[in-house]
Amino acid sequence: MCGRYYIEIDDRELQNICDAVQKKQQEEETGEQLEIKLCGEIFPTDIVAAMTGLNEYRPMKWGFGGFDKKPLINARSETALTKPAFKESMYQRRCLIPASGYYEWKKDGNKKIKHQIHIPGQAMYFAGCYKKDKGEPLPRFVILTRAAAHGLEEIHERMPVIIPKKFTRSWLHDNAGAMAGILSDSGADFIENVIMRELK
Repeated sequence: MCGRYYIEIDDRELQNICDAVQKKQQEEETGEQLEIKLCGEIFPTDIVAAMTGLNEYRPMKWGFGGFDKKPLINARSETALTKPAFKESMYQRRCLIPASGYYEWKKDGNKKIKHQIHIPGQAMYFAGCYKKDKGEPLPRFVILTRAAAHGLEEIHERMPVIIPKKFTRSWLHDNAGAMAGILSDSGADFIENVIMRELK
């Protein structure tokens, strides 16, 4: 599961993305001022920058509306192409979510210990898909997850799908048939250099 991630604004790549999405919002301003979370810890239902094409960004809200009012924030990559809640979005509206890293909690008896997972000085891009419901001011996205890679499963059995830069164009624009290869290779570059840090 991926329930929190974060953005460090001192990362130039992420700063440029935040600037681009702010400009996009100003160009499309319809009268309602929406607060975009540009840095710090990102929570479900926050409005953040999402990448919909090469050098194309737009503000989106994290989480599909759930029937029990609790938003759906993740989709399992193994089944997202067939699940009714995600199928259309996966085929037609894929996106990337820029981040500096993410948080996960390791169970230790009755306690949960927060860990920060990242690569120093390198942005990462989570695979996602999105939709825009009638009457909603913004599209909503979910982050895809996969089985945790070796070394990360000690913290949690799932992790976000991380798309290497060499696959960003394919993820955003190729047909669904290309996804299997991308998803199977996702995270490889990240996992080789990952740093896990327990937070007090």
